[in-house]
Amino acid sequence: MKYLMLSKPLEHLTYPELADTVAELGMDGVDLTVRSPGHVLPERVKTDLPKAVRAVRERGLEVGWLTTAIDSADSPQAEDILATAAGLGIKQFKLGYYRYAGFGEMRRQIAEVREQLGGIESLCRKYGMQAGVHAHDGPTLSATTHVVSLLLEGFDPAALCYYPDLGHMGIEGSFGGWIHGLDLLSNRINMLALENLAQFQEVDPETGATHWRPKVVPFDQGFIPFPEAFQYLKQIGYAGYASFQAEYRGPNSFRDLDQAELLAQVKRDLQYTKRLADEVGL
Repeated sequence: MKYLMLSKPLEHLTYPELADTVAELGMDGVDLTVRSPGHVLPERVKTDLPKAVRAVRERGLEVGWLTTAIDSADSPQAEDILATAAGLGIKQFKLGYYRYAGFGEMRRQIAEVREQLGGIESLCRKYGMQAGVHAHDGPTLSATTHVVSLLLEGFDPAALCYYPDLGHMGIEGSFGGWIHGLDLLSNRINMLALENLAQFQEVDPETGATHWRPKVVPFDQGFIPFPEAFQYLKQIGYAGYASFQAEYRGPNSFRDLDQAELLAQVKRDLQYTKRLADEVGL
């Protein structure tokens, strides 16, 4: 398994600075954001994506895949992004999200999103690309794997795959649900996001009401037991990249880390991950 750093937490860096930072972390490559905001703006993809890729590769790193906001074949610059990426030898990209419209809308939305995915499948076949539906907790259609399985049913796995995010899967199914999901969609898993999350109880200062909030935590502290998860990944033969999301900033992190603290935490996460991967032979 090779390791990527999502460029989102490093979007203030230039392309050479990004490459240097990721190399110093000990990663194998970059998961590059091509969206707005992002490291490469979609309207500049033809000129800026080659520059970003060149900077990364000159440092001996790979661009594993792109993180985009594409949710249909009609998304702005969707074809430009895929054509440019394919021309640079990049084979995979993360799709944007499909927001849940509210109770009573699920069946209608599934049908509508499947139409959109049909257009994306055609684009992927045209350019030899693979799109990943990323797991994300909360009001998205990819929050739970049983819905994702309905969205992807019948589509070519070479064009449309499942992109599990262990942290988000843990929030939606912290006991058995995440295991069921990896099992159910094991034949479609060709991308992987690494992070861990937990729930924190907070009190509204105005009303005194309590609520639970999911937050990103270090890999060894969240709902997902990484040693067990890696055993399942080994069992299904996962051999792709793993992207470190590293969203340790702001109110959705266990602590709002500054740049130096974030990079230090990512290094600890990487050391932990490599040790576990070596133990199971990933």
